[in-house]
Amino acid sequence: MGLHAPIGPGIHEPVPELPEAETIARQLHAGLAGAVVSSVRVQRADILHGDPRPLAAVIRRRRVEGVTRRAKRVQVQLDGGVMLVFRLGMSGRLTLVPRAAPVEPHTHVCIRFRARGDELRFRDPRRFGGVWCLSGREAYAGRRMGEVGPEPLTLEQSAFAAILKDRRRSIKSLLLDQTLIAGLGNIYCDEALFAAGIHPLTPAGALDGPSAQRLLRAIKRTLNRAIDANGSTLSDYRRPDGLDGSYQFSHKVYGRLGEPCRRCRVPIEKLTIAGRTTHLCPVCQVGRR
Repeated sequence: MGLHAPIGPGIHEPVPELPEAETIARQLHAGLAGAVVSSVRVQRADILHGDPRPLAAVIRRRRVEGVTRRAKRVQVQLDGGVMLVFRLGMSGRLTLVPRAAPVEPHTHVCIRFRARGDELRFRDPRRFGGVWCLSGREAYAGRRMGEVGPEPLTLEQSAFAAILKDRRRSIKSLLLDQTLIAGLGNIYCDEALFAAGIHPLTPAGALDGPSAQRLLRAIKRTLNRAIDANGSTLSDYRRPDGLDGSYQFSHKVYGRLGEPCRRCRVPIEKLTIAGRTTHLCPVCQVGRR
């Protein structure tokens, strides 16, 4: 395993966000597309949702058509209109490991494939995640994920402006709301707001046109850079091959309480917004009203 940055004082353990889920989905797609499920072992049935039949009865002998991401979830599309949706929660991890590798504690599901020496394992010590087996119309709904908002990487400026319009809540609170914009969490909200030079307590509806444009560009740029770095490893998150992400070494504010701002050298501060610890530079981030 590679080195990973320590979690700064006074912050909650991070949850996998869009870049981490995207990294997992891309790596699993490259490794599993075309593979045929041969067997399934379930250690904890209470983390399974959706189709009431035994998981093996539904997915055995089905071919993996692809692996994608929606919001913070990883979706494994199987032939016959069946989809497995993995919600990672706080500590969920999907790994491709040799079949003979020791099974770690809290590994809840193991899926093997024909003519392969490895298997897909889902491990979740805290059990805030889960696995949904969907088929038919349910799988279509799973693709749409109607309960979450649009994807930030493809969000148009006009749609973003409509989301912000007349909102009195803070911009940080709004960005965390998965029903409005999908996939953003504490890490990348803080990083994008810093990149855009916007104070996280600024009322969302108070952002003028140029500020909103600057923020959306910062969100997309931050997410794409994090994806290129395979996400941020701060505690539980690992790629499916077991390696760390590296974007944590590029964080400008998140987890850097008391450290000098990389731009102005003033110490990074923290606030609590929507129940979440928020990191910011009091000099570089303006606009609180």
